[in-house]
Amino acid sequence: MNAKRVIKFNILMSLLSLVLTISMLIATTFAYFSDRKESVNVITSGNVYISLSESATKKDAVGNFVADPDKPRVFGGNDIVVNDYGKVYPAQTVFKDPTITNTGSEAAWIAAKVTLTDGQGDLTKVMGYYGFEGVDIEMLLSGGLLDEKVHVGTWNGFNNVCYNERYAMVQIPDASAGEFEFYFFLMKPLDPGESVMLFDTFGIPHDWNNSEMKELMDLKIKVEAFGVQLFDLESCLVAMTSAFPDYFKLN
Repeated sequence: MNAKRVIKFNILMSLLSLVLTISMLIATTFAYFSDRKESVNVITSGNVYISLSESATKKDAVGNFVADPDKPRVFGGNDIVVNDYGKVYPAQTVFKDPTITNTGSEAAWIAAKVTLTDGQGDLTKVMGYYGFEGVDIEMLLSGGLLDEKVHVGTWNGFNNVCYNERYAMVQIPDASAGEFEFYFFLMKPLDPGESVMLFDTFGIPHDWNNSEMKELMDLKIKVEAFGVQLFDLESCLVAMTSAFPDYFKLN
């Protein structure tokens, strides 16, 4: 289905994007870590609504950031700095749980796009696959969908896809531009009130030295969530590439 047909059939969609910007400046043994969110809500018609939120955090006794149960979940706002983590060291972990919730009254196809931007470093030097120009995001991110057991293979014509009965993660790398895109497609629609968590931890490997940390200088992680109604769209992949062709450029 092309964009004109999407308009013709009045596809009901909503888009809420959350930008998590991680900036790392290397000194002797640590990096600086900052977090920034941007939230954009686009509603064309109908009542398909989604939200993207994360837990508030606090430091524990050993200096890691953990979920703060005494504070409400954090929802993005335009140009709002939500959490300032200060210095982040090798072996330190940060609890981050970007969670998509269907807040509308109708079931919807749900997907997410996670973009790693290289900045001044070279992610493939410390996170690369042998013989493949992509990176392994599980070296930095874990929990949620990323911790589910998956198969790795060909899916809908795409290679090196991680997939199971619940979701598929398609990677579109552009190593020359220092950008790596990961698309999460839920295999089944998300019912009203249901949520899905992409991951819950950002962590620096404990054995990384200054040279390895330098390759992550100016690393940025961008998370975007998408929701589309079910009408006339047989799968999440078709829904997203039809309704949001500018965001889901998979070829």
